[in-house]
Amino acid sequence: MTETIYEAPRATATTGETIVTSTCGHNCGGRCVVNAHVSDGRIVHISTDARRWNPDHPPLPACARGVGQIERTYHPDRLKYPMRRSGPRGSGQYQRVSWDEALDTVANQMLRIRAEYGNAAILDASRTGSQSMLHGRVAAQRFLYMFGGCTDLWSNMSAEAEVFSVRITYGEKDYKSAGREPTDYVNSKLILMWGWSPGDGTFGTGTMQYLKHAKQNGTRIICVDPRVTMTSRQLADEHIFIRPSTDAAALIAMAYVIVSEQLHDQRYCDRYVHGLDEREVPPGASYKSYLLGLNDGQPKTPEWAAEITGIPAATIRRLAVEFASTKPAAIQAGYAAGRTSYGEQFHRAAYALAAITGNVGVRGGGSGVSNGATGRAGIKSLPIGKNPIEAKVASPLLADLLARGKAGGYPADIRMIYSSGGDLFNQCPNAGKLAASLDNVEFIVAQDHFLTPTARLADILLPATTFWERNDVHTPWSGAGHYAIYMRQAIEPMYECRNDIDIFNELSRRLGIHGYNDRSETEWLKELTADAVGDFDSFAEQGVARFSAPPDAVAFAKQIRDPAHHKFATPSGKIEIYSTVLAEQPNPYGLGVIPPIPTWFAADDDRQRFPLSLCTPKSRARTHSIHGNQPGLARVDPDTVWMHPQDAAARGIKHGQRVRVFNDIGATELPAQVTDRIAPGVVSIKEGAWYTPGANGVDSKGSANVLTTDRAAPSGATTYNTNQVQIEPV
Repeated sequence: MTETIYEAPRATATTGETIVTSTCGHNCGGRCVVNAHVSDGRIVHISTDARRWNPDHPPLPACARGVGQIERTYHPDRLKYPMRRSGPRGSGQYQRVSWDEALDTVANQMLRIRAEYGNAAILDASRTGSQSMLHGRVAAQRFLYMFGGCTDLWSNMSAEAEVFSVRITYGEKDYKSAGREPTDYVNSKLILMWGWSPGDGTFGTGTMQYLKHAKQNGTRIICVDPRVTMTSRQLADEHIFIRPSTDAAALIAMAYVIVSEQLHDQRYCDRYVHGLDEREVPPGASYKSYLLGLNDGQPKTPEWAAEITGIPAATIRRLAVEFASTKPAAIQAGYAAGRTSYGEQFHRAAYALAAITGNVGVRGGGSGVSNGATGRAGIKSLPIGKNPIEAKVASPLLADLLARGKAGGYPADIRMIYSSGGDLFNQCPNAGKLAASLDNVEFIVAQDHFLTPTARLADILLPATTFWERNDVHTPWSGAGHYAIYMRQAIEPMYECRNDIDIFNELSRRLGIHGYNDRSETEWLKELTADAVGDFDSFAEQGVARFSAPPDAVAFAKQIRDPAHHKFATPSGKIEIYSTVLAEQPNPYGLGVIPPIPTWFAADDDRQRFPLSLCTPKSRARTHSIHGNQPGLARVDPDTVWMHPQDAAARGIKHGQRVRVFNDIGATELPAQVTDRIAPGVVSIKEGAWYTPGANGVDSKGSANVLTTDRAAPSGATTYNTNQVQIEPV
């Protein structure tokens, strides 16, 4: 494609019906077409893009969650009116108030807290539950920054280990532009999918179709994962089980085989890679020295890694040889293995493997980065400005921030929390500690669609519109095509719900903030899309704008093709297996030392009392905690704890039996799913189930985060997949 194409991916409306195109405003990784069939002002049906799949011009079909939006929109539990808490915090007892009373209360509390404690005492707990270019979290950030600032949770809860590793290894600040397009999958002779399951997590609309297309054209696919995922079941020629949190060890051992058997691409490394050998780094500091054990006396052999990972040494050796000798080969390193106690080491080891085999920047190869948007559309989001104060905390430390505040070395004691489209009390680690650490928090505002586990703790509830009740624009973030979807309003705002940006504008008036919103919805959307969309009226009418693909489908292709004029944005100008930045500043965030080269570290967990390793994968019935209250959609992927038959038998547990999963910080109950699709010694609970503690403090709905520890990896990443548990029958 050489120019923008505007298209309407919907059927022709019948008599008395209007069909409106939009997309789910949620953070699933897809950006799919959902069409609302509206009759008499009500959505009566949802359809999607039904065109036949074409790799050159693919359709944008929605999953069950997209079709399930009708259940969500008309759910009887929608927040309908502003409400004030009338019972103990967490009781769910509220009384209806007017918008004026609710907004006056919020404004007065904000002014009081700022005057008494300063802006850092206000925490922005907004997130991506309502996500788009104009409405949602950006509206909250703009408001709070114009109010004088707030404490920010700075790290990406999904992918901070990758964000950090991309910047350190490749010098690329936009981690979403550091991978490759799905159109390039077909050019790979081998794809090594490591902790990456787009069949469960919808990692880009159409990603699975592109992978199937590659497989049909001869690409060999190997999956490495503690579980046989939906992706592995459908696509894998081979599945390799691995223990959670040990992925870096396996990748390092593969690099050992490749380097020790001289299977690496030395010529490529000489030209583009910094730190494989000693030529450009201090003596003994190279990756090769570490692999061979020249300094610590421990060669990183497959036998060494087998004890750690549970993968047989012969399998590690065979996988290494196959990856090095198959040209081109690509490793797709997902987020999951980076959500561990040293998650940055996994990503850096994956990128090192791609580099030493000469696959970075090569058609059919890749950088090892899971995202693929090598060219962005140029559509902007609502400008948020800059936080006027320096008050930042790594997201996984939220529970500890609330519990200890200044006494724990944090920027402030949090006195107020504003949550717009966020459910952090459910989605951050250690949900029990979060709920128990609110004694000093004087005021909480929740602006949302439902009484979520977070909203249940609020003092004031503000009912927000869903994406069907307003206009907006959205783009894909994981690289499956270059397009934007106009999110046309389908129905009038329900009950007394208001748009996020309008709520913040009303608060701004009360707080004396000038210039928060001086444009109409359409004026904003025209401005935000002006650099990409030439015909806004056609875009808004048709629904989808498709843009030209970038010249290269693989990131860093121009650096490899023309290194004289296009260097990597690292200090050395090369792919840095040895990070010169970390050599100078090994503890960049004060969260732990990160060596200059990819290095194996073992998690320090109590495996004696809690012998089962917990992983927390995505649910096909939810986007994080969104849809967590929809019984119809829940049937798509019921909440269970997966257990290997050996582990179940050792505990006297039968398939379908209700069990208690517990460790030192919490416990939850849910049915056991006894299956050989998970490695022995590993259990899994899908993240996002709503935290519902009983009188005894035990969660009854299978909330994974009652079991996850509130700690950060040295890079600031979450550690959802480094946790040990025990299981017993209820």
